[in-house]
Amino acid sequence: MATLTEASITARKVIKFGAIGFVGITILWYLGVAAVKYYQLMNPPALPDPTVDFGKLPKINFPASDNRPKLILELPTGGIPVFVDRMRVYSQPINKSSFTDTEKAVEMAAALGFLFKPDQKTESNYVWTNQDQLNSKLDMNIISGHFTLSRQWQNNPALASMASFSSDKAVIMDTENYLSRVGLLSSDIVGVEKLTYYKDDGGKLGNALSLSDADFVQIDLFRKNMDEIDPESKTKEVKASYPFYRSDPNLGLLRVVVSGSKNLSEKIINMQYGYNKIVYSENGTYPIKTGEEAWRELEGGSGFVFLGEAISPEVKIRRIFLGYFDADSSTGYAMPIYIFLGDQGFTAYVSAVQNAWIKN
Repeated sequence: MATLTEASITARKVIKFGAIGFVGITILWYLGVAAVKYYQLMNPPALPDPTVDFGKLPKINFPASDNRPKLILELPTGGIPVFVDRMRVYSQPINKSSFTDTEKAVEMAAALGFLFKPDQKTESNYVWTNQDQLNSKLDMNIISGHFTLSRQWQNNPALASMASFSSDKAVIMDTENYLSRVGLLSSDIVGVEKLTYYKDDGGKLGNALSLSDADFVQIDLFRKNMDEIDPESKTKEVKASYPFYRSDPNLGLLRVVVSGSKNLSEKIINMQYGYNKIVYSENGTYPIKTGEEAWRELEGGSGFVFLGEAISPEVKIRRIFLGYFDADSSTGYAMPIYIFLGDQGFTAYVSAVQNAWIKN
């Protein structure tokens, strides 16, 4: 029969080796978990196939672009980056003619201060004129809702001396408040603004150096970036952000030029409205080209080129990234593009969706 001393020694040995075993098992468990995670990181599971919910897509209607310079790649990384293999395509309904077009157009014209009967130039083109000092004019496509509002501010030279702009923020807030009141401000074009300062230069709008030097301010409102949220992130981490570009990358979906006048019929001296609605909840993923494929297409004469101020026979491409094309008139979908930026405002686009998914 074991003595009390022998039992005590045995118990201490059991506790000692049990503790060592527990620590060993714990270490092995953590090492195993780490090994599994490392393996999963190095060998991620294959993504499901793109959903291609809309079937084959229409070709992007890029405007014609001539006088292309020779393009030379000169990227910070030395080579074309590796991009994602798929992107979302969003529904962008095409505006179709309806019995209410004229009624809606008349209501919008009235909200903008044009109360008289318009001249009907074509079935879809209506023009309103006000016999006021500034010869105010509203030219609208009643189907798309796009319009241009213009006033001859030169007819009242005093407008150029009314400037009282306190800050960029105040100019943006005042303008967006007005646009909201007349029903022209959509939530997806709030927060992406660009300001340009102008002054009276012999009856023309000349560039001003700063807000304090400006007689007029131009506000361009662009569509917000499309953010891709990591579905596995509890904090809704943004894993990618894609900007929208128009055929003129400097022209917002809404462009407003304002004077310092307190009178609305003189404050808004020019407005261009070209907004097309996107239904963000209706979307599908599509396979996209590689950066190398897009570059070869651009080199081969495909895509669209906006020269900007580039007049050289050669242009160096400094950046390549993905975004979306904000077309002047919708083809039914907001589609991804490769964007190439070069010197002196040079910009070029190539459709990003693989050609197999584009209708002939």
